[in-house]
Amino acid sequence: MNKSGDENRSVRNTKKKLRESLLRLMAQKPVNAITVRELTELADVNRGTFYFHYSDVHDMLEKIEEDFFVRFHAVLSSEDIQKDNQTHPYLQAIFSFLAENQDLCKILLSPNGDMIFMNRIHKLVDEQCSCFWRRAAPGSSPAQFERFNAFIIGGCVGVIQKWLDDGLQETPEEISEFIAAAVTASVKACIT
Repeated sequence: MNKSGDENRSVRNTKKKLRESLLRLMAQKPVNAITVRELTELADVNRGTFYFHYSDVHDMLEKIEEDFFVRFHAVLSSEDIQKDNQTHPYLQAIFSFLAENQDLCKILLSPNGDMIFMNRIHKLVDEQCSCFWRRAAPGSSPAQFERFNAFIIGGCVGVIQKWLDDGLQETPEEISEFIAAAVTASVKACIT
């Protein structure tokens, strides 16, 4: 780091190598089974350097996830998205961000992933999108809406996982159009 606390290129490269190595290992086994030794050997980074940045593998994963959610929230809070007030551009922003971070998302939403990450994705989709769904179902009772919301969130996360597993065969625009159409059809079928 430099005097102002910003990371220099060397630090960014080291963290990038460690991140890539952690994701490669998590593709094979759960994070609980990954040691600092094997992570640093795979990344070709000194263990002392690892411990300068992280206290352990879980700390590293937590910091990676936190950075992901800070950047994700910034995308979803952008003025362009907020002023549009439509579901489709919002979904498109979500899927574009996920596509840009597909390596991380694919691993963290996999069986070897992190349940905390999965729960945060569920919560974020709920916080960011349920207002759109509520407008689509204005006559629903609170109980109907809660069931519908849970159904849609689970479905959206399932579509995200499938989309990532299939290698993003559809563009973010195409997958967001699919979700918007599925939500609209579901509202009509469940609420009427």
